Parts: sequence; C-alpha cells; structure tokens
Amino acid sequence: MTAFHEFDPDQFAALARGDGGPAAIDALRTAQLSRHLLLIGHLLRNWPGSQAERDAVADTLERARRAAPDRFAQVLGAPLVGSWTGITVRATERGVAAASDFGQLCGIAVVAAAAAGVPADLPVPVRDGVLSVPGHGALTVGDAADARLIADGGRLSVAVHGRVVPLPAPPAAGAVPAQGGPVETVPGWQPVHRLVAPGAPGVALDDVDPYRHGHHAPPANRLDDAEVAHWQTVFAQAWGMLERRMPGRAAELAAGLQVLVPLAQTDPHSARSATIKYAFGAFGLTRPSSAADLVVTMVHEFQHSKLSGMLDLTPMSDPADTRRFFAPWRTDPRPLAGLLQGVYAFVGVADSWRALRDEDGLADLAGARFAEARLQVERGLGAVEASGALTDTGRRLVAGLRERTDELLAEPLDAAVAAAAEEALSDSHRQWLDRNKQLVAG
Repeated sequence: MTAFHEFDPDQFAALARGDGGPAAIDALRTAQLSRHLLLIGHLLRNWPGSQAERDAVADTLERARRAAPDRFAQVLGAPLVGSWTGITVRATERGVAAASDFGQLCGIAVVAAAAAGVPADLPVPVRDGVLSVPGHGALTVGDAADARLIADGGRLSVAVHGRVVPLPAPPAAGAVPAQGGPVETVPGWQPVHRLVAPGAPGVALDDVDPYRHGHHAPPANRLDDAEVAHWQTVFAQAWGMLERRMPGRAAELAAGLQVLVPLAQTDPHSARSATIKYAFGAFGLTRPSSAADLVVTMVHEFQHSKLSGMLDLTPMSDPADTRRFFAPWRTDPRPLAGLLQGVYAFVGVADSWRALRDEDGLADLAGARFAEARLQVERGLGAVEASGALTDTGRRLVAGLRERTDELLAEPLDAAVAAAAEEALSDSHRQWLDRNKQLVAG
C-alpha cells in the first residue's frame, strides 16, 4: 500500500495559504500511511526476535490488508502508530530499542486483524503490569510476564494468567455516555476516551497509549471521570464555535484530527500544547480552560501537522542554513525551518481570532489577539522571505502565505488595538535582543 506521493497543484495552492480542505488532508493522511508502512518494513527487517515470530506478525498484517484495505489503512495510519514508528526507528538506529518497542507491532497487527474481520493471535508486551491495545485502551494484568492479544470474529480478547478476557467493543462512532467516556465493564480495562460533538468525528482523548510522549511536557496520567467530562464539555463548545465561525477549518479538522493527548500541568500559570511531527492528526495539550482557547489550539496544532505532512513530501528550506531568527511567539532563537513552522501555525491562529471576534463576549479579547497574531505572522514571514534559503517549493509556499497575511493585515481594526499590538511586538523584540545579543539574524 505504499506509493510515490506528490502534491496536487490545486491542493498545494490551498495548503500554501494556510488552508487546504478535506481532500488535501486526505492526501496527506494517505502519504503518512505510506510512511508508516515503510518504517514498519524497516523494523521487520531488524526484528530482534525469532524469524517465526517476525513472519507471524508480517502474515497477520498482510491478511488484514488483503481482507479489508480501508480498515487496515485506518488502523495502520493512526497518529499514535506514527508516533510509535518514529520513536522505535530512532531507538533502533541508536541501538537502544527494547523488545517491547518491537512488540507493540504485534498489538497493532492484531487490532488491524480485528478491524478487518480476520483471526489473529500474537504475543504482546506487558509493561509494568499493563498491556496496551493500540487505539482501544490498556488492560492491567498484574504480575503476568506475558500475554497474548487475540482477534476472533472482529472482537478482541486477551489471554493472560491461563484465562481469556474478552475486551469490550469500542463505542459506535459518535456515541458517548454522559460522563464523557465509555463505561468500563472489564476489571482493569481502561478504554481510550472519545470526545464528540454534532458534526465532529469522534476524537480520541488518549491517556493510556505507551507512545503518546515526546511533547514539551509529560503526558498526563489516567484522567478521572470529572476531568473527562470537562474535556468533553469544552470540546463540544469549541466544535460549535468552529462550525459557526470557521466551517472550512471545521471540515479540515473533521478530516484529519484524530487524537488529543492530555499533558501534565507542570506550570499552573501556563497552558501548553505541542505537535510531534511524525504523529499526523494528533497533538498534546494541557487541560483547556475555555472553548475559545481550545478552538485556537486545535487550529494552531493542526497547522503544524499539515506542514509536517507537506515536509515529508518535499523540503521547503536549505537544511544547511544554521542561522537563528527572532520568532515573535517564542523567547528562544529559532532555525529557519522552525520559524517557517511557526509562521504557518500562526496564520491559523490569526485567522481563528479574527473569526472569533463575532462570538458573543469575545469581541475585545479576540480583536486584541488577532491584532497581535497578524503582526507576529508578518514579522516572521518577512524574515523567511528575506532568508534566501528556500527551495522552489518553499518559495511557492511562502508566496501563498504572503497572500493570506496581506489579507489579514488589510482587515480593519480599532486604531488603539492596532497600536497596542505594535507596541507589544516592539517590546518582545527588544527583550529578545537583550537575551540573544550574540545573534545577528532576526
């Protein structure tokens, strides 16, 4: 199912403006599936166990693919499968990959088999008394040294301690109980939570996957019911805002956003969010405080997924460029590639705050944030344009971003709000220069 991928010209033009549309998102997701499969092939070639074990995993994957290609693609293309491939391939290259890292593929293969309706039975790793069922949840199995994951008739079960434990079927698409997560009917079973809203796909709120780490803050431990209910309430409110004010963004997110990873609140005064480049359609974030903040965070982080997906197809800048630049949204100096990522993300941030000015009670806040974000984009984009280190495709991307930025800058704003944003940017740059006097770029 791997293929050579290249940009459709119309889709690239839309992506270059910071948009894209569902068809472009589907194309990026398809390219990610090819990436996952190529990396899985690499891991199978470096399998540390027996050849028979490796062949059993490969056979399970192939039988699932042949039986139901679309369902196979859904499982193997999942964001946290991408996270696992990225983490495990890098660990393998450094010679530090554990047997359990490779063993995660056994669980993925059996989940794919269940989705495809074919039988499978493979050993899966137990980590600190917990067994992972990728995309579904985790089962506490105590002091068991080994366990097997079984697919039969489209259902999953675990063989452990000499008995077989049937796992609950995942909820139907869009179904969610009142407290915000599925009812746990098997002792020790912790299902992946699902967030839903009218018009939205079911988005996983995954606090159990062993490969959900790698953000700027550690992943949160298992959320209690009250926390899940908070996430569900804020998500539903945020999705309503998206549908009302940014239907195009809502359609993109419906096509591509699949997983939210709760992060630990290490600083009570600061919200955090981050996207891992090899987990397309997933990002980590601390507890959302408001629907408006979640709207902006979802758009912001999905912009990173989009650009990372594009960068998997072609480079946008010269990797040999070692300069560091001022990024108005950061206190640290950024390389050119990082600055471009920030510009692309903040085009979405500015666009979101612009749209949210029409929400009741948000006019003043959103207007001020819009004024600040569009100037930040303009400042960062100007540095990217002047860098002289873009590829041909990178210049086409930046041309699209310039068109969009000029539209944002042309939006009328109260003079006092615009002046305050100008002053805030000037203060930020002065402080950055004081901290980074040794740098000349930016």
